[in-house]
Amino acid sequence: MSAYQIEPLADQARALLQRNPLFSKSGFVNAAATGNMLKQRPRYARILAAASELPGCGERVEALARYFPGLADGGYHDADAFLPTTAFLPVRSDPYRSPALAAWMDELQRGLESYVDGASSEVVDHSLQPDLVAEDLALERRPARRLACGIGLVLIDSLEASRTMRKRIAHCRPADPGFEQAQMSDHDLDRIDDHLTKAIELISTVDPGGYQRLTAGLHTLYIGTRRGAISSFSSSGDLPGSAIVVLSQEKLDAEDYPATAAELLREAGHVLLRLYTAAAPLSLPAELRYVSPYTHSLQTLESIVHTAYAIPWECAVRIACLPFRAPPEHRAREAAFVIAYAARLIPLIDIAREGIERLGGDVLLDLRDIAVIPSWGAAILALIDRLLECEPPARRKAYYAQRLCVVDRQAWDLGQVLLRGEQPIDPRMGRPMLQSSGDGLSLWYDGRLHVIRKAARQPPDEFSIQDVGLAGTSSSTVMEHA
Repeated sequence: MSAYQIEPLADQARALLQRNPLFSKSGFVNAAATGNMLKQRPRYARILAAASELPGCGERVEALARYFPGLADGGYHDADAFLPTTAFLPVRSDPYRSPALAAWMDELQRGLESYVDGASSEVVDHSLQPDLVAEDLALERRPARRLACGIGLVLIDSLEASRTMRKRIAHCRPADPGFEQAQMSDHDLDRIDDHLTKAIELISTVDPGGYQRLTAGLHTLYIGTRRGAISSFSSSGDLPGSAIVVLSQEKLDAEDYPATAAELLREAGHVLLRLYTAAAPLSLPAELRYVSPYTHSLQTLESIVHTAYAIPWECAVRIACLPFRAPPEHRAREAAFVIAYAARLIPLIDIAREGIERLGGDVLLDLRDIAVIPSWGAAILALIDRLLECEPPARRKAYYAQRLCVVDRQAWDLGQVLLRGEQPIDPRMGRPMLQSSGDGLSLWYDGRLHVIRKAARQPPDEFSIQDVGLAGTSSSTVMEHA
């Protein structure tokens, strides 16, 4: 794949990045952070007020309340009437985007609920530990390193001593047998610092708007290393304003900054979208009604929208970074990866569009920017189709076969969900015809008839998505569930 072919596609990718749906308002992150504070603040106030009523808890409740502007000195008793004098706080000092404070407030709420259900007051005492809260917050606000852009680096292994953060990180990080449990050396930290710094510098070049949102939306990266070629990037609502980055040793050795840049922005996308939806007055429906082609399982609309937003962003960044890859075979491998990676977006974007169209009313008025996500993702898919046109004929044929595998697997997954008695939503799906035995069904999907038998667990081999042969492909990723 020549530079002559790549440059126009990279230019188009950069133009699409400027049209990012959540960039429509210059002050989006600040406005969303304010909305998030206004929603979280009364909840935290109620938790603190309830705990303050228990004997011997007043002083420790005050110690916790001091982290939240306006809640100290008994302010949690009338938090609903309090109007903040500052519209927002920088991400680094915003207590409502602190994983450490969120972990302790959630634990205190669970302790109070257990106490109301009849448990001893010791469960609340266990959740009011000012010294431990201060230690956890110190790791977050005084990290092992701070990148030039302001994002702090916290070693995952440094959280082992923290009761709350150890559990929260374990819950958010996917099972990873390649994760290096050994304590990280200064040399390892230097390598990660340098790698992330150069990846973020690349972001500022190819996606300046993404760079601004990354630095305004994330304050912490929890870092580690793993064996093998695959890095693990993940984020969660349980870790507001932060993400987990476990870099592969091979990727560090290969200095693959474009891949890291794209994966970082994917996680920034998840963090921003969570902040955006958390700040909205109304919430998206919580029913599990949509089958994701990326997880093969029932998901909420919010999870579908997350995938339909973050993965196109990542793909566009990867295309924008193609001119920075040399020699030509490295560009070819990365282009091949993007085409294969995006194959599951084809049904997913239509699913997201269908789900958003069903919202209507006040919910969509509160979350109007998400209505643009499917069309933006479709434009990036169209760009990937143009990338596919640059591939040799034999490779194009293999990719079209892979896309057919995606459709077949989606139909099979939908069939399994239907056979369990669920009613999933998918605009490509026709009305199912259940067999009299109840062990199978016929289903029109994407214009073809699929006959599907009920399975115990794993799909038969013919319903597995086949990878196009990409010998030597170095760009790989671990998917996270939003």
